[in-house]
Amino acid sequence: MLSALLAGCSSVRLANNYDPSADFARYDTFDWADNRPEIVGKADAAGELDAAVRRAVGSELVSKGMVLETTSPELLVIYYVGEDDGIDAGRWGYSYADVGKGWGGNIDVRAYRAGTLVLDLIDAATMRLVWRASAEGVFRKDDAQELADERMTGAIRRMLEAYPPAR
Repeated sequence: MLSALLAGCSSVRLANNYDPSADFARYDTFDWADNRPEIVGKADAAGELDAAVRRAVGSELVSKGMVLETTSPELLVIYYVGEDDGIDAGRWGYSYADVGKGWGGNIDVRAYRAGTLVLDLIDAATMRLVWRASAEGVFRKDDAQELADERMTGAIRRMLEAYPPAR
């Protein structure tokens, strides 16, 4: 299921896609994928931005009744930030379900625009991507820090409004 939303005056464009065969009702716990040594790949950001994204995503998932669980989580979370327009391909240690355009295999090929935030939720037992949301236009080079933080937090909140997907 693919949906895209246009945010009125914020000019942040949202989209999400998910595996309709995934049982989202069973996901109660999460951890960050790049905190786990068996996962290849890391988020594309570091420092203050990384901490801010993790706080905002963690807060939204907890507000949905999920618990951060570092021992045996049911979902693994990873995000990417597109700093420049481009295409990236890499092995991240998880695969895509055979649903949706462009999903399949173990190679992740991403086309992204500058300022894009992509959030992936991976089934920890099967290492398959079950849900992805993206927000284009979240990060802008000339924004004051306060405005940038507000836009990012709002985008993450809106990205996760669609999680878990309605059946």
